[in-house]
Amino acid sequence: MTMTLLSLPDELLVHIASYLEYSDLIALQLVCARWHEVIKSNAGLQYTLELRVAGMIDNPASRLVPGERLRILRDKEAAWRTLDLSDKRSLTLQHNPSGIYDLTGGTLLLGERRFAEGLSGTDAVHTINLHSAFEEEQYQSSPSLWSNLDLGKQVIDVGLAIQEHDLIAIVTYTYVNDAQLLASVDIHLLKHSTGQPHPAAAKPVIHFENIHYLPGHCSIMLEISGDTLCFLLNNYFPFINADPVTLVVYNWKTGEPKVKQKRSYQDPTIFNSFVLLSPYAVVLPIMPTNALEVCFFAEEFADSSASSSKQSSSTTRKEVPLLQIACALELPPLHPGALVLRMTCRCEPNPRGPPSSATHVDKTTPFYSDPECAVMILHLHIRLPIGVTKVYTMIVHRASLLKVVQTAIESHRKRQAGEAAAKAAAKESRPVEPDLDGDEDEDELTDEADIEEDGPHVPGAFFHPFGVPNPGRRGRWVDPSHDTESDEEADEDDVARLTWEEWGPAVTRWFQDELPGTRWITTTCGQRFVRVRSDGRLRVYDFNPLARRRFLHARSLNGSPVGALPGEDILEEHYSELSSAIVEDEDENEDIGDVEEADEDDNVQEAIIIRTRRADSRSEPERRMRVVLGTTRIMDPTAWEKTLESSLPYIETRVPVPDEYESALLDEDIIVGLKVRSCEIHM
Repeated sequence: MTMTLLSLPDELLVHIASYLEYSDLIALQLVCARWHEVIKSNAGLQYTLELRVAGMIDNPASRLVPGERLRILRDKEAAWRTLDLSDKRSLTLQHNPSGIYDLTGGTLLLGERRFAEGLSGTDAVHTINLHSAFEEEQYQSSPSLWSNLDLGKQVIDVGLAIQEHDLIAIVTYTYVNDAQLLASVDIHLLKHSTGQPHPAAAKPVIHFENIHYLPGHCSIMLEISGDTLCFLLNNYFPFINADPVTLVVYNWKTGEPKVKQKRSYQDPTIFNSFVLLSPYAVVLPIMPTNALEVCFFAEEFADSSASSSKQSSSTTRKEVPLLQIACALELPPLHPGALVLRMTCRCEPNPRGPPSSATHVDKTTPFYSDPECAVMILHLHIRLPIGVTKVYTMIVHRASLLKVVQTAIESHRKRQAGEAAAKAAAKESRPVEPDLDGDEDEDELTDEADIEEDGPHVPGAFFHPFGVPNPGRRGRWVDPSHDTESDEEADEDDVARLTWEEWGPAVTRWFQDELPGTRWITTTCGQRFVRVRSDGRLRVYDFNPLARRRFLHARSLNGSPVGALPGEDILEEHYSELSSAIVEDEDENEDIGDVEEADEDDNVQEAIIIRTRRADSRSEPERRMRVVLGTTRIMDPTAWEKTLESSLPYIETRVPVPDEYESALLDEDIIVGLKVRSCEIHM
């Protein structure tokens, strides 16, 4: 008797299906009734499907069975769709907060400033597990929920890797020469749960450098991914003449630098934030060139580790390699009179290293947001020619950026190889004539002069008192006295470049934002983005493509497509022409879609929406939903040279908030509303 695959017991079929990818499981359900029944009835396989749709990854260390994980995941996704804010806690801080904060892995961190006056910085840091605040009955008056870390030194910045390593990295400074304001900057690697030196760190304290430091004139940013700790310092110390911007990538477990980038510019504001695309790639938003520079350092890591054993017996320490730029992605071209004052970016959660690199086992959390699917947020503060400032916000998936960059690099290398082959073939086929006049280099020098004279245009470049753009190196901001012959940065021909039109409109979404809401950068987690608008509504934007498609399909199958109920609409396309200085959102006028309507004193010249469906009802519910599928076109001639187009689809859910929050922070399943007063922060 012949046994077929489908005649096997359900247990074996489930075991076989557990090795299949998400798309294969979907295909099996569509083509075979037997497979459909097996997959539909098994909690483990359903959990695998739901994880992928929700943009999550499983935590294998969790003690929960697949059925319980599936229930928690479905409840969480349903809660985000309805956006019910009734379950809330209120936390009043017991300390005077400083400007340091972070929110990741369910842990909220706030700095403490003991003296409110003067230039005193951060004296200590406090953290709280937000899930514990919901479980604790006396959450409001219980100081035991907060953990206090005081190293007895002034704190500049803090980085967290709670779920992967139970790690908190605290950057401090200590003056070694008070008269010269020379300070030692150090990175302390601590185990967050105990406050003790982290056992996986060979050097619990990493000494960065001794720098001239003035409180309030230096900013530091650090992010942790796997064994990688990326450290950025911007020193605004007056009259400084060396290394105002320094980026160093450490292996935090060994304490040794793997790669660094010391800019040769005299402008410390060239870039002041970054995002880790992977444990081996970083994206830098460069203001003078108005572009995103992507750098890979996997090769530098390999070279460093391979050569470390060879040089262990040598007395000469190997010089740390410099970070090389692999690709530059131009942002939308600015109006000639517009000036980028600031760029800030974030992408939460950070990428994880291989499972073997993790030093902490989290047994309570059943799943996490997939870092590869997470969205990156980029705020641009733009000074307009009319003397006011606008804030624009860009959203893009981390995976989309990586795909665009990898495709651009591959195309660039193929083009280089083709050009090299063509030159070699032309050289071989060209007859060699004797040079009787001795002017063999004249044509070559002339060609080089022409190339240098016709150097590529620097997009968004502007005059700056600290330097001028070097036409021979597009996207480089150098000191006029800098010797380009000794420049160690990547050669122009080795950098792949894409214009905004080549990469941006299809994979991004742009919003005009309000300045108070952009003060806090921790407004994204996974594929969601949250913000509070001046109309008193909390808005959650979901950029998950799989969840969006399934939601729309399920509503259609139920006979109630999105747009059929009050408070719902779908936008296919939106065009808005703005000449205003400050733009706000006005929910009462539903004829204005994705881009916000102007205030009374502003002037919206034209706004056209093509919408597919919208419920016709005068009684609008408190909860509103908008699905944006098409292209948004914003014509703001005071900020942008061309019409700003973006097409990344999303679902927006809006609900009123009972309190007046300045901003909202976002974690995996928690929204933190902030009310900032002169003497305290209330959450």
